[in-house]
Amino acid sequence: MKKLMLSILVPPAGACRFGCGNSCAAPISVFWLAGVVGVIFGLFGGPLGHDGISWYTVLLGLTMWAISAVWTMLTLGSVDADRQCTAFSPLSRKVKASLDESDPFEEVQKMHRA
Repeated sequence: MKKLMLSILVPPAGACRFGCGNSCAAPISVFWLAGVVGVIFGLFGGPLGHDGISWYTVLLGLTMWAISAVWTMLTLGSVDADRQCTAFSPLSRKVKASLDESDPFEEVQKMHRA
């Protein structure tokens, strides 16, 4: 329950705490911050300077917030699948290189030396 609430309310914190914070917390943070700024900006009139609340801007901000929350939940689901090593884990479908295979970048290096 703590993981779900943190991932919905503050998605970057959920991604850092329970997920792979080093690779996906930054883009999730960008979407979440854009959502927070959109909601606050919409409450003060939005880009057109309405006297009241700009509901389109608030809706756009909430949409960005929802995108970051869904992205965090999908990331946490993938991390859980990796940790459990089930049949659906990306780690179980990874092809490992054998020792007798040559390096594919060797040919590129040969071309640049010539």
